[in-house]
Amino acid sequence: MARKQSSAFEDLIEIAAALPWKVSLILATVAYLGFHYVASSPIVAPHDQQAMGDFVTKQLFITFSTFLQYIVPIAFLTGACVSVFKGRHRKHLLETQSGLQSIRAMSWESFELLVGESFRRLGYMVEEHGGNTPDGGIDHVLHKQGRKTIVQCKHWKVYSVNVSLVRELYGVMTAEHADECILVTSGTYTMDAQAFAKGKPIRLIDGNELVGLVKEVQQSNQIKLKLIENTDNPTPQLSSPICPNCGNAMVLRKARKGANVGNRFWGCSKYPNCRGIVEAN
Repeated sequence: MARKQSSAFEDLIEIAAALPWKVSLILATVAYLGFHYVASSPIVAPHDQQAMGDFVTKQLFITFSTFLQYIVPIAFLTGACVSVFKGRHRKHLLETQSGLQSIRAMSWESFELLVGESFRRLGYMVEEHGGNTPDGGIDHVLHKQGRKTIVQCKHWKVYSVNVSLVRELYGVMTAEHADECILVTSGTYTMDAQAFAKGKPIRLIDGNELVGLVKEVQQSNQIKLKLIENTDNPTPQLSSPICPNCGNAMVLRKARKGANVGNRFWGCSKYPNCRGIVEAN
C-alpha cells in the first residue's frame, strides 16, 4: 500500500516526534526567536530600480517569517507532545510483557515499538523507520559508539524465518553502509538461516532470546535484581558496645584532635556527663 503524501507541516511534526521532547522544545524556542527577529525587521523602501530586486526578496522573506514564527514552533511543540505520548506508550508496552505468549499476541506495530524501546534502554540511539506494512523493510536504525546497526522485525508467531530473508537484510546492510544488521522475530529461524548468518555481522534474535532481552531491560526486574544483590551482600553493621563506666550504649565517633586524630572510637552516649571510651576495632 502506497504511503499517503504528507504536507511539510506534518513532516516537521514527524521529525520533531522522533526527537527527545526536550530537544523539540528548544528547537521551538529557537525557531520562534529566529523567525520573529526577521518578521520584525524594518522595511526600507528602495531608492532606485537596482535595489528593487533585493527589496522584493527581503519583503517576501519577512512575509513568510511572519507566518513561520508561529507555524514552525507549533509543529515542534506538537511533535514534543507526540514524543512524550509515544515514550509512555513504549514504556507501557515493555513493562507489561510477561513472556513469549504476550509478545506474540501483540500487533506488528506494537512489536516494532517493543523492539525499539528494548534497544533504547540498552543505550542505543534509535531511529524508528517502521514500514507501512507488516514487513516494511528497515524498522530501526541504531547508533552507538560510532557504529550503525539496522534492525528488521518479523512478528511471526509460528513461522521460521528462512535464509532468503536473512540474505536480503544482509544486502540492505551493505547498501546502507551499516556495521551490523539485526533480525528480530517472535518465532524461530531455519537451520539454513542460522548457517548463513554464522561468521557475518548478522545477529538473529528469536522469540526466546527476545523475551530474555525484554526482561533484562524491564525496570521492574532491575529493581528486583538490586533487592536481591542487597540481600545477598548486606552491609555489615557494627554492634554498639556498653559503656564500661555507666553501662549505657555507646556511639561511634572520630577523634578530631590529639595524637589519634582521624581515628574512630566508641564514646559514651551520655557524653559529657560520662566520658567512657572504648577503642574501635
